[in-house]
Amino acid sequence: MSMIKLVDHNDIDKTRWDNLVELSPYSFPWWRSWYLDVVSPEWKAIIVDNYSFVLPLPVRKKGMINYVYPPDFTQQIGVFGTEIASPEMVTQMLEKAVESFKYLEFNLNHRNKIEFLNGTLRKRRDFELSLNDSFENLFKNFHSNTKRNIKKSEKENLSIRISNSPKQIIQTFIENKGKQLKHKKGIDFNLLEKLVVTGLKKGIVEIKEVYQNDVFLGGAIFFNEQDRKVFLFSALSSEGRKKRVMFFLLNRVIEENAKSNVILDFEGSDDKNLGDFYHRFGAEERLYLHLKINRLPKLIKWLKN
Repeated sequence: MSMIKLVDHNDIDKTRWDNLVELSPYSFPWWRSWYLDVVSPEWKAIIVDNYSFVLPLPVRKKGMINYVYPPDFTQQIGVFGTEIASPEMVTQMLEKAVESFKYLEFNLNHRNKIEFLNGTLRKRRDFELSLNDSFENLFKNFHSNTKRNIKKSEKENLSIRISNSPKQIIQTFIENKGKQLKHKKGIDFNLLEKLVVTGLKKGIVEIKEVYQNDVFLGGAIFFNEQDRKVFLFSALSSEGRKKRVMFFLLNRVIEENAKSNVILDFEGSDDKNLGDFYHRFGAEERLYLHLKINRLPKLIKWLKN
């Protein structure tokens, strides 16, 4: 019988935790202890036995209520371990979390399957492209419209530069997408900058910016975790959109990493247009579950909803 327990932040052995990330058959950058420290400084965890399986729990406190939430820039968390966890194990670990929190909301990862839980489950989409083939074969799988846009972008005399700061990309996003986000939940740009700066120091972040004659047109931020390259964030100026800069940039990234064991993780989107954009680079859809469990008293539950 496995021993499953909730472990407070100060009692988590982060060396063993990060070793487990290394040993896991698949991994994401936001599983790293340092990444979790940035997005949720008091995160807790459900831990099985001798760190054979773990479930990170980003936590917040509102009033007297501690709750689990999905921080920005942590797409798939869920259960991971030295092997893929069975549905029974995932369910038992979630049940342990439910014992300690009245409200939980977070994303599992696409390898997590669960048995019945008294909560709300919603499927979300991620897109991944395996780069273990030649660039020629990868390019053949691009949608014809994507190929046309790449060819047009290559006539624009564009160049890619490596940057050591996310400020230009973040500012460009705010200037061009700010109005669209006005009535939506805001993005925590301070958190993004802190993650990127820390990742740069650890040597796992790449910032690629696209220019035309020294004019910045757009760029993207990638986080590297073992064999996974996560397309975490990007931005385009209005001129960059016209010149099809993101087609140019992603095509170059795929070309640079072809014939490797790298998986390009587009992170996906519930936005159909964005999902189609990723899919047309030959990426395959991966479904993962968004879980919400609300056991708050009726009045607080009504206010929360």
